Amino acid sequence: MQLSAEVLVSTLRRYGIGVRPLELRVPPIESYPRVVALAQTLVGKLVLFALFAALMKYLSDNLWLWTTLAAAVVSLAGRHRHHAALICTAALLVLAPEWFEYRAVYAAAQQEGLFESLRLGYVRAGTLLACVPLAVVALYLARRFREHPLGRRPVLAQHFLYVCLLGLAATPLLHGVPRVLLWSLTAVFAAYFWFLAYALIDQRHRQPALILLQLATFHPFFGSTTVPMAKGAANWRSVEANTEEELAVTQLKGLKLLAWAFFLKVLLWAYRKVVYAKLGITPLGLAFERFLDGVSPGPLGAFSIVANFFEQLLLMAIWGHVIVATARLAGFRLLRNTWRPLTSRSVAEFWNRYFYYFKEILVNVYFYPTYVRWFKRHPRLRVAFATFMAAGVGNWFFHFNLENYRVARDGFGEAINYMQTYAFYCMLLVGGIVLSQLRARRPDPEAGWLRRQLVPSLWVALFYCFLSFFDGPQRHAALTDHFAFLFQILGG
Repeated sequence: MQLSAEVLVSTLRRYGIGVRPLELRVPPIESYPRVVALAQTLVGKLVLFALFAALMKYLSDNLWLWTTLAAAVVSLAGRHRHHAALICTAALLVLAPEWFEYRAVYAAAQQEGLFESLRLGYVRAGTLLACVPLAVVALYLARRFREHPLGRRPVLAQHFLYVCLLGLAATPLLHGVPRVLLWSLTAVFAAYFWFLAYALIDQRHRQPALILLQLATFHPFFGSTTVPMAKGAANWRSVEANTEEELAVTQLKGLKLLAWAFFLKVLLWAYRKVVYAKLGITPLGLAFERFLDGVSPGPLGAFSIVANFFEQLLLMAIWGHVIVATARLAGFRLLRNTWRPLTSRSVAEFWNRYFYYFKEILVNVYFYPTYVRWFKRHPRLRVAFATFMAAGVGNWFFHFNLENYRVARDGFGEAINYMQTYAFYCMLLVGGIVLSQLRARRPDPEAGWLRRQLVPSLWVALFYCFLSFFDGPQRHAALTDHFAFLFQILGG
């Protein structure tokens, strides 16, 4: 009888059902030999592509069909996969050239009186085309002069060049069309900044990928924001499926992840219906706007913060799962962007699990270069300072770069003033990560699940819930207004 119960439990777990709520998951179809064999046939591939497209229709934007077709084409390209990825990336860029922030150019054209007369769509397209040879030259120089003092720190030189461009564009030295063109160049540079950074880092490797293939990683066909979701070409090569069986397993995992994203989207819809419609909790953005108009949020404002925290978790997971699933359909075994953040036992672990690819940018561009050069004789200070440069300085610079249009519209001073609340958020994040790193200890094997897992995870979730308030939909409001909102909640 006991043996039968064990067989039943094992069978349930194999099919993703489990006997506990936390064991529920999508069935591991990539481990079923017959399914993997079917996915390697023409019929199996067509069925897989069709199922993927059906889910993408409800999860992605208007380009869902083109994105799915591009992933399918790349997956079928075999050893020419990277060349196919480059072509598909270029094709989707033609279909959606407006994917990045361009408000700085609109503001400059408005100020110069050229908004009606200058065709900004052609300006955007021309700037994109002009930046391709510039990026190729930059990568060639980084590879050719890798042992030169300047060539040893190409990403630092990239930062310096960007700040100079931004400063020149913000000054009154240029007027008319030249100023608009400079802002267009700056906007494109800002959009592809982190893709170029990964490509420059890749030039330091012994056998970097071909420069032309590096361009395939610049806002790739499977989707991204300014955050490179698959990192650089070096990572692409390391996660590429090399055999038909590996490709089938990778694609099945992508289909599973997309199905999980669909479930989370349904869950998000139900969550909003229950929390905002049934329970009457005010969305955080609306509650903060009312507060600025003189309406006190009262103690119920705390529920707005908590509701926003879980809503943002779901949105991040859905968005990241769709992109990673599409990359897997194309044959690249990318890690998840969001993976069980609420099970994290430390602040540092949550940061790694919540938005993995954003964390990877900050680690590769800021943490490692700082860690290998500074405070080598002081281990704790070394880790703390490197974390400050990544989660603090790099994090703030990333978001300042993301909203460079404020410089064109309001000037440098106002643009920095807008970032005061996010700067506070970065400092809180740095403090939490550093403390969790310095106090890290192995879990007590004799401690029960409550003390070993639940209590630490609750404290971490509570910290990030509070932290998310300063990175919410109203993060550009003054820091004093944020504290006033919190004091109203506490009855102050």
